[in-house]
Amino acid sequence: MAKKVSLSLLEDPRPAKKPTLESARSRLGGRASDVPASVEDPTIVAKGLAPGKVVSYALPNGKRRAGVVVYAGSDEVHVLLDPMRLRRVEPAELSGHDVARDGVLDDELTRLAADAHVFGLLAEGQTIRYADEEGTLVIGKLVEKCRWGALVAREDGAVVAVGFRKLWPAPPAVGAES
Repeated sequence: MAKKVSLSLLEDPRPAKKPTLESARSRLGGRASDVPASVEDPTIVAKGLAPGKVVSYALPNGKRRAGVVVYAGSDEVHVLLDPMRLRRVEPAELSGHDVARDGVLDDELTRLAADAHVFGLLAEGQTIRYADEEGTLVIGKLVEKCRWGALVAREDGAVVAVGFRKLWPAPPAVGAES
């Protein structure tokens, strides 16, 4: 006969581990500047593989798959196929999306491309807006740009990890010193 065990319904008395900057950085794909800069690689520059660029690559069956560049390094390009799936592809395997050859983009991929393009224009140290967990726009400073998002310093000094789809430049008057 099996032994019956009653489990406590109280909260775990052990303190929860605080998230670290390293774990947040890792969830966002790692610091973008820790790898060779894509601007220095002629292949990346020639193909224009910047965040937001719509590209395609060949599948084993001969068809092509469209995606959006969210990060481009000299050895690999991170291509979002939809909001949840990312593929790492060698730069040589990619070409610009051609509607006649690759088909029309769906609306979701078009929105991903726009969000990734805006993210690509942001720079470390810039005052930005981001959507918090409730969807409220909050002002912060982009502290560290990662491959798929950024570490952002809030006004209260806390640093939060924010995905690239929830980051925008702040209006010019916000954060300006007078």
